[in-house]
Amino acid sequence: MSILAARSQPLVRTTRRAVRVSVGGMLLVALVAATPSSPFPPVLPRGMEPTGPFRWLADLVGLSSLGPTALMFVGLMATTTAAIGFILVLREAWNGRISMRTVLILSVLYVVAVLTLPLLFSRDVYSYGYYGRMVSTYHVNPYIETPRDFDLNSLYRLTYPGWRSTPSVYGPLFTWLSAGLTWTTKSIEGLITGFQLIAAAAFVGTIAIIARVVTRVRPERAVFAVAVVGLNPIVIFHVVGGGHNDMLLALFVSAAVALLFAKRELLAAVALALGMSVKASAVVPLILLIVAVVAAAEPERRRAVALRFAAVSGGLWLALAFPFLQLQNPTLGLLEASGHDSGKAPGQLVVRGLSAFGSLLLGDTGGDVGATVGRLLLLAMSAIGVFMIARRIWRDPATREPTSLVAAWAWALLVVVLLSPVLGAWYLVWILPLAWVLPRVGRRVLVLLSASFIVTELVTESSRIPLVFQSVKLPFGHPLAILLAIWVIREVLRHLRGRLPFDVDDGRPEFGDRFESGPRVEIPDVEPMPVPADPREPRIQIGLVRQPSLMRRRR
Repeated sequence: MSILAARSQPLVRTTRRAVRVSVGGMLLVALVAATPSSPFPPVLPRGMEPTGPFRWLADLVGLSSLGPTALMFVGLMATTTAAIGFILVLREAWNGRISMRTVLILSVLYVVAVLTLPLLFSRDVYSYGYYGRMVSTYHVNPYIETPRDFDLNSLYRLTYPGWRSTPSVYGPLFTWLSAGLTWTTKSIEGLITGFQLIAAAAFVGTIAIIARVVTRVRPERAVFAVAVVGLNPIVIFHVVGGGHNDMLLALFVSAAVALLFAKRELLAAVALALGMSVKASAVVPLILLIVAVVAAAEPERRRAVALRFAAVSGGLWLALAFPFLQLQNPTLGLLEASGHDSGKAPGQLVVRGLSAFGSLLLGDTGGDVGATVGRLLLLAMSAIGVFMIARRIWRDPATREPTSLVAAWAWALLVVVLLSPVLGAWYLVWILPLAWVLPRVGRRVLVLLSASFIVTELVTESSRIPLVFQSVKLPFGHPLAILLAIWVIREVLRHLRGRLPFDVDDGRPEFGDRFESGPRVEIPDVEPMPVPADPREPRIQIGLVRQPSLMRRRR
């Protein structure tokens, strides 16, 4: 056996194990999701229940006979297995031990499988449908009216109570898309399927763009770039399974990356403006793109370049938003969204801490004031972080190179997401298409967040949690997310102070180095087999052959 063959055997074994764990974990999650009393789906329309092959398999293995508590623990085992499989398969992809073909096939199989399952992990599609019906059926402005104004609608019972009194917080392009879907599809089941299919199409488009761009730019990272999106349980079950519009945003961000590397900066700005018309968070990479383009222009042309990019991107957004513009809600829900909270956001440590301090001083009123101050403080911290990254791009030409600029987009979005008072697991999909260009810390933060959220985002409806757990509420955000937020802030500051391009590692040891490199393979010290000598040639001793007489002399 050759040395190359001896080296490859253990690596193939680890790859097969990683694929098996990934497939097994995703299959287990699908089986639990297809069980009627599963904790994964939200409230479903009356008469709608899981069907299809996974329901048949779940009944076959006896999951349907389990009670809610037992099924929750089986679900915990399933999500933990899926998270471990995701981490293992990413390590194989990073080290080039798994093929692009395998990753693409698994990605397509996973997304097809999730389309056979019921709605998963979120009620947001009901809000999408409500705002769409306001336009297509009631002919009112969804940025002024709320679901509570139309409480006889069949979607009212299904919409999350915290959003029933809230106008739309989504961009105008997605509002038009929702209106079109609700105009063509009247049933709630049809709306759920429609939003899931939109997310699935955006998923396929995103991984196709990523595969093409990264194969051309950084081919050694292409498989990882596709795997971190395509094999991610958060993307498959939360984003596609939940029908979230965040997948559309990921598609537009990916398109902007492709256009940036093609030196079509203005079209990249158009793609990001379309993304901003789905969710406002796309304004972050758009600002950084415009800063880079203007800074790279000759000083006398900078004003004209800035005006052109602002006019094109801003004009596109205004054209889509024009029918909805008014003075009552001029930001189209942006300020409204910032007033909401979610328990797993690291920023909750600040919001709840200031709220508790205000309550000690002024009672309930002081608590409300403290919470508002906390949200404003988080917003200011996010703005400062984006500003510092933009200033570095303005001053340093090296950060305007496409790879460094795309990494800057990812760092800025990470700062915004982790400092926000609201954090959904599906927000990660904004950044995942950019993970391939990030240094070690950024990559690992995204992977760890994905893995931890698929495990801890276990129960969609609190009523399905066993009574012993219903009263447990942490007075801060997700503990791991808090630590990862600190890690991200430290790394961003290190890049800003060290004058490193945003896509470059500083070479210092970091958490996860040994794991990411994979298992060490010991190559046995085998002496080369002797080659039979030609009897016609004189015998010549070569250095690789041990010569005992010489060894004795050296001693």
